[in-house]
Amino acid sequence: MEKLIVVIFDDQTKAFAGFEALRQLDRDGEISVYEAQMIQKEASGSIRYIDNTDKLALPVIGGGTAVGVFIGLLGGPLGALIGGMAAGLIASIADLEHAGVTDEFLNDVNTAMTTGKFAVVADVSEDWVTPLDTEMEKIGGVVFRRARAEVKRMHHDRDVAAHQAEMEQLKAERAQARADRQAKIDTRIDALRKKLADALERDRCKMLFQESLRKAKIQDLQVKADQSQGDIHRRLEARIAELRREYEERAAAN
Repeated sequence: MEKLIVVIFDDQTKAFAGFEALRQLDRDGEISVYEAQMIQKEASGSIRYIDNTDKLALPVIGGGTAVGVFIGLLGGPLGALIGGMAAGLIASIADLEHAGVTDEFLNDVNTAMTTGKFAVVADVSEDWVTPLDTEMEKIGGVVFRRARAEVKRMHHDRDVAAHQAEMEQLKAERAQARADRQAKIDTRIDALRKKLADALERDRCKMLFQESLRKAKIQDLQVKADQSQGDIHRRLEARIAELRREYEERAAAN
């Protein structure tokens, strides 16, 4: 199952050890790591990226991934969600949907990650929690994990539905309107057509991006599977099949 993992450490030495343990678990086939990043919570509440050395580098698929989106939200508007509304809240909720997690998970991590602490944030697949938990407990890391829910109706999809509904209402109203009102209604319909076209294009780009991420993950796993044998090979092939099944289910729903 694909999950977002956050492991919090008291200092940077432990965080580097946790990063290396994560990479070793990936080598052993206990988990599959798609992306990982080390960060620190600063006194201002902002997040500082810790450059991963070549020794600790893991494959990173690219910008806009779950890890990057989630880190961008840490300490941001969603951190104040329970306390009340905040600027940029709606965009942040859409970002949470993209990351496949919830405001509850974000707030749990924010609460635990106090000033000065470090964390390793990773997008992984794991069959059971014991291997990762055991290794991180040895180092003193506190693990937070959340299954990445596949959200079928995202923010832009709702935009499409809203624009379509408003257009239908305006067309029905136009059929009963006087001639002097029809021109104004036509102007509104034309503007909505532009918004609808933009929303559909955003949806198309989002779907293509998600498809490219899925393919990159499958390709990375396949390379590792081809180089492995026995139990490790079987675990990796099972994760590849799971990713393909998830993609097919989501494609069928769209």
